[in-house]
Amino acid sequence: GAQRPPHLVSLSGLEELKTIVLEEGTLRLGALLTLRRLEASDEIRAGRPELMDAIGVFGTPQVRNRATLGGNLCTAASCGDLPPLLVALGARVVLVGPESTRELPMEELFLDHRKTALRPGEILREVKIPARGPGEGASYQAFGRRAANFITVAGVAAWLRLEDGVCSEARVALGAVSPTPVRAPEADDVLMGSRLEDEVVRRAARAAREAAVPISDVRGSAEHRRELVEALSVRAVEAARERAGEGGTS
Repeated sequence: GAQRPPHLVSLSGLEELKTIVLEEGTLRLGALLTLRRLEASDEIRAGRPELMDAIGVFGTPQVRNRATLGGNLCTAASCGDLPPLLVALGARVVLVGPESTRELPMEELFLDHRKTALRPGEILREVKIPARGPGEGASYQAFGRRAANFITVAGVAAWLRLEDGVCSEARVALGAVSPTPVRAPEADDVLMGSRLEDEVVRRAARAAREAAVPISDVRGSAEHRRELVEALSVRAVEAARERAGEGGTS
């Protein structure tokens, strides 16, 4: 009853929005792909296995059978698990409307809790993720109050690129600790140029904690969420470091 539109139009018959395509260094995911389809995809497991980190904590199997990639992103819930990971991966969205087709960086899709940059008449057509390159690794780590079908209290995504053991690029993004996914550029700066020694990772985690702007609610206090961001940042960077060290395989 939150919304009572005069008409409902189903997009479920648009088969062109249900494709997984890898071309010219970009993984293109149709907006109507269900989370279950992504979870079962050999292309995703081989090309972007870190997506399984977020899909694995997404609802239940029943929910993943129905929920779509585009539906989850356009809901723009602050506790979403896919948005921070896609932000860290440098993903972009393609929006199609009656007058134009436009492309935005993932972080620009989200304006506020449950508010997106979609214009009247626009739909999200696809998500474009850079293909995984040599020395890359990424991870998403989340905390919830129960083992299954939890609502994320805090989540952290980390993406790294290593060259000769040195971190040349890094992106850390946080979820459920602000109205929209938020980058932690200070954490990126700590990581870049280092060999990701444990103390460096801990300093980056503390910087990520400072980037969080959480609220207190029934699932956790603001201070508890900041503590979670610090702990989850360590886990996310360590897992990304391990994957990057495996030469782009996982």
